[in-house]
Amino acid sequence: MGGAWPKVSVVNDTPYVWYFATKDREFTRIDAGCTTNYEEKYLTHINIRYENHSCDSFNYTFKNSSSATSIILKETSDRSKIQMHCTSEDAILYCPNYGKIEENERQRQREEEARYLERLELEQRIQQELDRESESSSLKLSRATERLREKLRFKGHMQHQEYTQVLHHLKTKNVQIGRDEITDVEENYQVIEDKEINKIWNRMKVLQNELGVQYCEENNLSQFTFDRAVGDNELSLSEKLTVLEPSLQFILNSNTEDDKDDEDQPLGWKKIWTPIEIMLFIFKSKEIKCDQLDSVLHTAQTYHLDCTLVLFALMNENPLMFLQEQIKTEKEKDADTIVKELREASCPEKLLVVLKDVLRYMESELPKYELENLNKKQINNLKKKIKSLNPTNLDINILKDVLIRMSIAVRNCSSIITKDNKKIQGYFPRRTQLASLLLLLLAQLTENKGCLLEIGTGEGKSCILTMFATILAIRGTKVDIVTSSSVLAQRDQEEWKKFFEMFGVTSSVVPPRYSSAQSPEQQEELLKHAYRQQIVYGTVGCFAADVLEQEFEKRTTRDKRPFELVIVDEVDYMTLDNGVQVTFLSHESGGFRHVEQVLSNIWAMISSCQPIEMCETGEIKWATSIQYFHKAVTAAVMGLETSDKFCATEILLPGVTLGFYTQEDVEMIIQAESKKENEGEDAMSKALAEIMKKLEVTQQLDLLSIFEEVFENSAVFRCYFLDNKKAKCFEALEKQGDLNVEMLLLEGGLACEIMSEKSLIDATVSAIKSSIKYSNNLQTAKESNNFIVIPVFLKNYVENQLPVFVENALKAVEMSQGREYMIDTSSAAERDATASNDKHMYNAVIPVDFKASGVLEKNKKWGNGLQQFLEFKHQLAISPISNVTNYMSNFHFFKRYLSGSGIFGVSGTLGVKADQDFLARHYEVKCYAVPAHHHKRMVELPVIQVNGGNQQWIQTICETTWKVAEKGQVVLVICEDVKTADELHGKMKDEGRVKAEQITLYTLSEKHNIEREKFCGGRIIIATNLGGRGTDIKVDESVNKQGGLFVLLTHFPHNQRVEKQIFGRTSRKGNPGMVQMVVNCDHLAPAYQGQSVEIMRQLREHYEMKRILDMESDELVEINLKENLFSTFCRLLKDFDGHYTQEEKLDPMQMKIEKIPDCFTRHQTKFDYQPAINALKESWALWLTLHEDHINRHDDFSQLDADLIKTIKGTSEMLLRGESDNFYDHVRQAIVRTDLHSRNKTRNSNGAESYWQKVINSDPHYKAVALYNQAYITINLGKGNYKADAMKLLEDAKKSIDVYISEVSNTLVSCNLSVTGNKNQSSDSNNFQSQMEARMNIYKSLMTYIDNATLKLKELEKSNSDAITEESSVYMLSEEKNFIITNELRSLYDYGLGVVFEVKKKPKFCIDALICLLLGVVQVVVGVLVCALTLGTASQFGMGLISEGVSDMISGIEGMVKGTFDWVSWAISKSISIGISLLTAGFSVIKKAVRSVYNVSKSLLNGTKSFSSVASKIIKSGKAGFTSFRGSVQSGLSSLSKESFKFAMKNTTTTAFKQNFKHATKYAIQEIGKKSVITILNYAMDEALQKVFKEILQDCFKNDVSSSLKQNNKLDQTVVEFISSGVPKGALKKENFRIDQKYEKQLKESVGMLCEEITPQLVRDCTTAQEVISRLSDVCDAATELMEKAKLSGVLETAKVVLKVAECSTCLCQILGAVPTQEIIDQKFVPELLESINELQTEMTKYDHDGRHNLSDVQRLKGEVIQEIAQKVSEQFIISCCEHMTSLMTCTFKNELNSATEKAVEKVMRRNKTQRFFDDQREKHNNSSASHK
Repeated sequence: MGGAWPKVSVVNDTPYVWYFATKDREFTRIDAGCTTNYEEKYLTHINIRYENHSCDSFNYTFKNSSSATSIILKETSDRSKIQMHCTSEDAILYCPNYGKIEENERQRQREEEARYLERLELEQRIQQELDRESESSSLKLSRATERLREKLRFKGHMQHQEYTQVLHHLKTKNVQIGRDEITDVEENYQVIEDKEINKIWNRMKVLQNELGVQYCEENNLSQFTFDRAVGDNELSLSEKLTVLEPSLQFILNSNTEDDKDDEDQPLGWKKIWTPIEIMLFIFKSKEIKCDQLDSVLHTAQTYHLDCTLVLFALMNENPLMFLQEQIKTEKEKDADTIVKELREASCPEKLLVVLKDVLRYMESELPKYELENLNKKQINNLKKKIKSLNPTNLDINILKDVLIRMSIAVRNCSSIITKDNKKIQGYFPRRTQLASLLLLLLAQLTENKGCLLEIGTGEGKSCILTMFATILAIRGTKVDIVTSSSVLAQRDQEEWKKFFEMFGVTSSVVPPRYSSAQSPEQQEELLKHAYRQQIVYGTVGCFAADVLEQEFEKRTTRDKRPFELVIVDEVDYMTLDNGVQVTFLSHESGGFRHVEQVLSNIWAMISSCQPIEMCETGEIKWATSIQYFHKAVTAAVMGLETSDKFCATEILLPGVTLGFYTQEDVEMIIQAESKKENEGEDAMSKALAEIMKKLEVTQQLDLLSIFEEVFENSAVFRCYFLDNKKAKCFEALEKQGDLNVEMLLLEGGLACEIMSEKSLIDATVSAIKSSIKYSNNLQTAKESNNFIVIPVFLKNYVENQLPVFVENALKAVEMSQGREYMIDTSSAAERDATASNDKHMYNAVIPVDFKASGVLEKNKKWGNGLQQFLEFKHQLAISPISNVTNYMSNFHFFKRYLSGSGIFGVSGTLGVKADQDFLARHYEVKCYAVPAHHHKRMVELPVIQVNGGNQQWIQTICETTWKVAEKGQVVLVICEDVKTADELHGKMKDEGRVKAEQITLYTLSEKHNIEREKFCGGRIIIATNLGGRGTDIKVDESVNKQGGLFVLLTHFPHNQRVEKQIFGRTSRKGNPGMVQMVVNCDHLAPAYQGQSVEIMRQLREHYEMKRILDMESDELVEINLKENLFSTFCRLLKDFDGHYTQEEKLDPMQMKIEKIPDCFTRHQTKFDYQPAINALKESWALWLTLHEDHINRHDDFSQLDADLIKTIKGTSEMLLRGESDNFYDHVRQAIVRTDLHSRNKTRNSNGAESYWQKVINSDPHYKAVALYNQAYITINLGKGNYKADAMKLLEDAKKSIDVYISEVSNTLVSCNLSVTGNKNQSSDSNNFQSQMEARMNIYKSLMTYIDNATLKLKELEKSNSDAITEESSVYMLSEEKNFIITNELRSLYDYGLGVVFEVKKKPKFCIDALICLLLGVVQVVVGVLVCALTLGTASQFGMGLISEGVSDMISGIEGMVKGTFDWVSWAISKSISIGISLLTAGFSVIKKAVRSVYNVSKSLLNGTKSFSSVASKIIKSGKAGFTSFRGSVQSGLSSLSKESFKFAMKNTTTTAFKQNFKHATKYAIQEIGKKSVITILNYAMDEALQKVFKEILQDCFKNDVSSSLKQNNKLDQTVVEFISSGVPKGALKKENFRIDQKYEKQLKESVGMLCEEITPQLVRDCTTAQEVISRLSDVCDAATELMEKAKLSGVLETAKVVLKVAECSTCLCQILGAVPTQEIIDQKFVPELLESINELQTEMTKYDHDGRHNLSDVQRLKGEVIQEIAQKVSEQFIISCCEHMTSLMTCTFKNELNSATEKAVEKVMRRNKTQRFFDDQREKHNNSSASHK
């Protein structure tokens, strides 16, 4: 029987592969040039597809089903199309020649690649030339700089001398002033629209229009064509059929029962009026003559008006005005309607009974309280009634009264006082709001823990929640209100704060607003205070984080707040969409930075791979890196193995025999191969490119067949070619070999291997593993150069995570910017980025919740390397790899409240039944849908499904948007992702149909805020889902008259809740609105394609139900396991706490040195508390990572729990013994002890030295920082041969730094080899390169510090001098500071580098200063003796000696503190004092008195003379001063015996001596006190005046000096020529030339030398110019006058002169404004500076003005250099002027101050009594002398 069936031959005369299918056959492959036959009983149709296309290229239906035929496929003559010819029926069809299109594209790519390689080769040659010339320039500039520095040293001495003379002249003249998870990307499918379908579609449209016109004519209806009735002019067929539906039903006599079967039809008139109402309107409208019928129908549809109301309006004189009045006065739903709709929504009857009673009461009674306000007494009574409410035994009357009073309170708090003091009355809660409140309050009647309400958008949810929370708070319940964002939390709390305060209820928001000035302790206290309030607003992330802070970090953030009751806004989003979302506290481990090099190597291998769909199966596989055919085959078969006996080019040799190319071509390849080592691969690539153009896909297939034979079929190839971007297999016999390889053959001799995802992951993991060496397996340091070296403690982590890393790298390839993520500023850097000019440095990968809310999730990061791979992709700075040590899911956070009063919440969408059942099961809640207060006035237009690809879909969206906007509506276009929104935005702007300012983009909430604006007709808003949830878009009333806000949804949402939220943006608060979906069929999931929207929604509900079940059976089980394991760890952590005392748990870094406990001053066996806790956390995090697969498999909890306990206890025991496998644990221990040591360097090391040794012992490969710190401690302690020991440590440290440099090089090189996405940077460089360069420069800078320290130690060793350290912050390792560099410097602390240090010579004890101190003491003693032994007669001279002695003592003390003393300065000062003494007292008298005192003192001390003889000599020595006294003595001697005189003299002088000695000693003490106070005050005066003058001078000169320099053309020209002279000429040939870093650094050092050594002298010359000195003198005079006017007296008043000067800074600035700054700079400073710059260029090649100065990088560097010069000169100008002014002012001020100080000190110390004593002594002596005369 089969023989009689007709036979069909399918002939493929094309060079491509095709597939065909018939009624009884699946798709069959036809290779190029092949014929396939088949037989069928009846020929019906044949479908033919091209290669890997998913849709048919030809669909042919046979007219004759019984005759044999041939189907011939061939190319047209111009190869533009494929022709299908049916021979028996002579039918010909055409389709595009997809193969030719792909060939053209491949050819274009090859040409582009060739051009790229050529350009790359040229750039490499240019770069080599640039490097050589730059090196030469740097060397020349360095020599010139050194020579100029030497020359300036001598010149500096001369200028210093001149400057001293100038200052002396001035003084003389003026002696009179974190996502952990990622959502998979949906697959895209393409569907090609068939032209035949379009023809049928058009015929149906014509038929519909004809029927519509005919019907209107037969029934005498005005021709409004039904289009305007639905608000559009050109609708799709389905829309027009919807509008025509009532007419067709009327004609067919349909009834209302038929409607039940059509409830799911698209919304149109049928959803507004029933068919009977439509029929009634048609009959009645014939009788009514109305010219406004079209407008009336439009209004009726817009506002969903009742049919009878419309008919009644048509009989009115002005029907439109009548309808508008009816719309305005429409009342909200009454109590009975609300209860009815609740009953229909399955609300329990026992609740409805209460609701009906209370709502009816409120409906009748509430209006009576329109003018009533609540007083304090009523509020207190209301609070008592609220407390008395008993939900289980409800008193309805009390409840009614409570609701009445609460409603009055709402109205009072919502009242507004306008600017003109008019009161706008507030509102009462609507009946639907009161119904919602009742449902929440009565929830306990349903025996559930809580209640969730679905309340439509715009229905006042915040008011409902406020009343509910207030009632609960009054009843003593602590209420947590969870919102979807912190902005909403802040807004709601502030909006209802007045309401809360009315009832004495406290409220707050967490986190509270912090000030940058507040300390962490103050901020924590603020947070505790916030949690003490009765009602607390916040996000679930904030609440969960604070729980973790309290329970895991042991901080009392929540104080004692219980989990009593929670109210959740947008509850579906936080429980269904993000139910298993996890909050965790950030924990970054410094050790994980070593893994970056692994990730970069993975990215280098994976980034060139691309996903490809297999045509036959639809499976997604991966195409590896595209290479030349022979290389791709070799790599696929042999991998990375190489052999001297086999070369990849041998695969091409059979092609000569087959005639694919010539022998000359092969020789060219061999020649290129031989030059490979010398000239690189470029020469070979060029040769290959020419040859490979000849190698077609089919020829590659032949070569592979030969290759298989050579390998004796041990390697078997399955080959594919591209067919519409899919891999289609060549028809071939199935073979099996030891190695089965799938190859994708491409035009131009290119090919690549196709691998499954698993195979690709396995191959990549194997390759990476072979390149990794762990630090414990390194025999020599050189080994690390050829491997990726990883610390051994990370071995288990790396090997376990490698497959996960590779999988995430593949995800990063698939993900796209603008969809799953955005590149924007992270939340942590927003404040810094705002004030920065380099905003691109703050860019980060930010996850986007594009499927649900559309928000940027700035506080989240993806884990397991995904975040880092995306940063590699876009060349962004690599963020630290974090690990999870703590977490809390939304699911478990909300379940905590089940032990309290339960969970309550509201949302605009609670989803379908499966969603609500899930909520009921897990959160013990009942769900109710609350009706809207008005009838919904939303028109949903039919869905438009667009075939024809992306461009057609975009065009349809634009056309629909433009038409609606032109009608006067506002259009909200909701896109699935930011990328689509940007594309639409660009398309609409470029087309010019609407003005650019009419289009608003809303994709980033921080940058675009549309809720503050009111939109008028014609405006277009393009948004993501960000605009679809919680966004209130306000429109003009005129827009509502045109149909309201039009929401155009451009994708099919993944669940009903998202769709409902988006459509809920319109038709809010009783206003009209319209919605429509325009979806791209190619973007729909396969199950949705070709289905109606109703079927799609049914399928979606089924998928949502399955998703919920999967979440319960999988994700929730996993998170339960994790939560339970986390609880176990927390318990173990608490047990570990018990091994430490409270003293040991203190943070020594927060304590003063003298209060640090003894346990931190010495080495301990166990770890310190904080490092130990951190080590335990990391051990837990590592365990969790290593057991992730076990948790995903839902392994038995008891086994996991036991293993965790064993691991953590083992780690705990090691830590208590002071042991750890992770050397970073020892680093954390050591760095804290090093910080403590640095506070008191000489005492002890605080155990730091031994802890750093543990770091070295733990992993010697990473010992650099430990050695450096040991050297620092060794020098500080100064024990033994410490200098030699420190030098050895530093030398070893320098060698070990190469480990870190090698890591940076590995990361940088690997990433540069990868295929990257768009950099998205605002400069030529990128953040990743900047980060790696900064990291490298920091390590090199550290090596420089080590070199300098070593050299200094050698120098001190030679001079046998002691050394000390002078530490600096690690931020000194880089002169340049920006966001990236600062983060890199900050991360050094994780490595253990807390400070860097310089070695200085230890100051020796200053003997000269000590001698000066002793001289001062001697002078004081001599002065006391002079006063005492002369019995006060020489007190003036004695007190002068005391004063000078005190001054010398102070000078000596200062010298010992500073370690230096200048005898020359001391001698000058002393000569001045002696000169003054000689002027005030006779030289001979002083000489004799001093000589006498010296002799007497000596005699008394050695006992050679008695006191009487000494007294006699003293009296004789004072001839001039003691004449009368001498006469008396002589006369007395003549009358008295020698013995009696001795006795009398001894008694008399002993008493006098004691008194004089006592007062002289007192005077010395008083002088010491006075001089000390004056010295301190003078120092303070100098500092204060300098600060004030500096501020004044900065205001006057800073900008002027800086701008004068920047505007100086000569300086600009000289600097740019200076820079250009060192720039290689080859730079002109290089695109985006960058100046060599070494040359730039040397040039900046030279400029720095100019600024430091030349600039101060030049500026000083400028500031001593007559014009400047004159103005400075004027300022000093003005300040002096100010002091005099202020009439300052006394110490405090005189010291206040600084404040007085500061107060008048404006006046003084005006005086200084007269200084000709620019003239001085231009004429005096710049010429001198240019001369110095020219000297630097003497050894450099003279610039020949060839255009190098115009290079952008030269201009950049010029700007930086001039900016640096301007800044330094400006600073030096101010400093120099400040010195002049201080010198001019301080003489006057110090005199006043010293005088006032002397008086004050003398008064306090009663010095006047001492002075009076000596005055009395002199007066007695003078009187006695006078009487003897």
